[in-house]
Order: sequence, then C-alpha cells, then structure tokens
Amino acid sequence: MNHLDVVRLLGFDAPARPEDEYGRVVPADFELLVQATPAGVFAGSVLLERPGALPVRSLEEFTRPTSMRIGDMELSLRSRDQRLWLPLHPEPGGMVPWGRSATDGVLLWDTTADDTADWTTVVTDDDFQLWLDLPFSAPEFVGRALLERPEGLPAFETIEEYEAGSFWKVADDMRATATVLSNPDIGAVEELVARIRNIGVPGIRQYARELVDRAAENTKKPDLVFPEDYLTVMREFPGGVIAGMRVFPVTRAAWLTEDPVFLQWGELEGKAFGWLALTSDPQEWRVAYIEPGGTSLTHLEDQTFASFLRRRLRGDNSLF
Repeated sequence: MNHLDVVRLLGFDAPARPEDEYGRVVPADFELLVQATPAGVFAGSVLLERPGALPVRSLEEFTRPTSMRIGDMELSLRSRDQRLWLPLHPEPGGMVPWGRSATDGVLLWDTTADDTADWTTVVTDDDFQLWLDLPFSAPEFVGRALLERPEGLPAFETIEEYEAGSFWKVADDMRATATVLSNPDIGAVEELVARIRNIGVPGIRQYARELVDRAAENTKKPDLVFPEDYLTVMREFPGGVIAGMRVFPVTRAAWLTEDPVFLQWGELEGKAFGWLALTSDPQEWRVAYIEPGGTSLTHLEDQTFASFLRRRLRGDNSLF
C-alpha cells in the first residue's frame, strides 16, 4: 500500500508528483503523503510529522521538532536500565520519529535498510515500555488504520474537527483503560492486553492475529501448542519489546533443539528466553532462560509468560 492508496481511501485528489527528487533522506511515500493531505488525524489515532519544506534535506532538520521526545525515550530507557534492539537517532542507524498516536505514543522508522523505501515502522506506547515492530511503511501503517477503524470513526479529521470529535472517544477509552489498570486484582494477561490496546491504533490487533493464523498454518495445526496466556497476548502484540524484553513474533517462536524441551519466544541481553516444556500440557510450562553460549539454564518455576512480563512492566527486573 502506497501514498496513492491512502489518498484514494480518503477521497482526496492526488497532486501531481513533484519534479524534485524525493526519498533521499526519508521515504518518498511519506513525503508524498504529507504533500497530499492537510494537517490532521487519520482514523482518530495517527498524526504525521509535517516537515517545514519538502523534500526533506536532512534528518537533523526533520527530527528537530521531535528531539525532546527522543530525549524522553532515552531517559526513560536509561532510568529502567533497558536497551532496545536498535538505537535511536542521532546514533548511526537510529530509529527516526515520523508521527505520533493520539494516545501520545511515537511512530518511528526502523532505518536499518540502506534504501529509505524499505524503512519499516516501530510503534511505542506513551510510557516507552511497549515497542511494536511492524513490517509496514508509513503509508501502509496509515492505510491499515483506515481500513480497520471502528464503524463511525472518521477516516480523517482536521485538528479542529478532531478536538471537537474523536478526541472525546480517545479520552473515554484512555479513562476506561486507567480504570482497568487500577484494579489491584487485575490478572497478568488482562493487564498486558489492556496496555497494548491502549496504544489505540486500528490495524495492529488485526495484524497480530494474522501472525497467529500464519503460525498455525505453518505448523499445520489449527490449535497452536502454546500456553493460552501467550496466545492471548500475541493476538494483540505482533512482536517487538515489552519492558526491555525482546519478544519475537509468534511466527518466530521455535524449539532450540531437536528434542522438544526448550521453546524460545524471546531474548534479553544475549539470553534465550522461552519455556521449559517438562510436561505435555502447555498450560503447565513455565519461563526459563539459557545463558549465552548455552552455559547454563535457569528455570523460573513460578513464572508464566504473562506474569513474568507483567513483573518487568512493574519494575521488577529480577531473573530469579
């Protein structure tokens, strides 16, 4: 999906492509989408960074308005002793913000690819504890939000229209999430799901479920042999980082050896994290990790996938 598809979904007229060479500094599809649309909110959830001039001439110029936000991310990660799988701009190959969510999360590019046309999207929550790694360009991300938005939610609103319209639904949803999370008896799965959904961009859950369906097709098993708490979370979370922990897409979860004993679902600081499958019942599997080089294995006998990640979200990084 490219910028023209998004423009058609919105019912806007696509302007003629400029003669200037786009795509040298940031993806051309993003620049052309910005050129073709006024400032506003897509699907009640996505706002684009709008460069002062097009085409963008330097990343320094493009990121200047978001430099404080990048600083907030770095401070948040350092204060929690967390690291990402990629650096942030201006580090070489660092992620670059291209927009934000209506719930104050950040939309960034993974700039690993040399060609800007191949840059993909990373989405954070407002607390920088959830980082969703998505294989979408900026226009495809916006297009998916448009196609999957709830019935009655406008495809596009100017800032003024949004403040008088969808803003109130976003505010109500955020209050409802805060109420759920304030429950002292909330379960680990419910807490994780509530936090992921609070990112609030349509299309993310649908993609996560596509991955679960794809994993089932690849294993030729309609009922995946995973703990139910894991599947419930992964139907919402397409892969990325939760509280500093790299969590693979469900399609990448795999047995580390021919003997089905250790099933890996993520990693942290070189350690392979997964389940020690001591029984045939996945609901009884508990988290374990293997040190780099396979030197030792530690079994966290009281921690499920969801309870372990919730513990980290609440600030307990203990591996014991």
